[in-house]
Amino acid sequence: MGLLSVDLLITLQILPVFFSNCLFLALYDSVILLKHMLLLLSRSKSARGEWRRMLTSEGLRCVWNSFLLDAYKQVKLGGEAPNSNVIHIPGNSGGGSSGKRRSSSGKYGTECHLLDFANSERPLVVNFGSAT
Repeated sequence: MGLLSVDLLITLQILPVFFSNCLFLALYDSVILLKHMLLLLSRSKSARGEWRRMLTSEGLRCVWNSFLLDAYKQVKLGGEAPNSNVIHIPGNSGGGSSGKRRSSSGKYGTECHLLDFANSERPLVVNFGSAT
């Protein structure tokens, strides 16, 4: 199966959900417009504000791109977990001397894989924190 046919298949899978989102945004804009008009007719002071539409070309482009990102992501629910390369820093003191990587053969800063830390006895928790 060629790359073009895969793109076409993904597009055909995304289209129904995309159009349902467009329908929802149009319905939402209609309700907000109706509410705005009713407030204008009643000459309410709260109707003076500007209302922002949701169904715009920029909004639709963002929705479409989010569906594409989701369709092309490498990690799928129920699939295999990614086994990314990581640098092992021993100890729990948060980096020791300076946090620099010495070498791939040395003890400090050894390159390994994320799933090397996995254990069937407990869940693997990864914390992407910062000390700043």
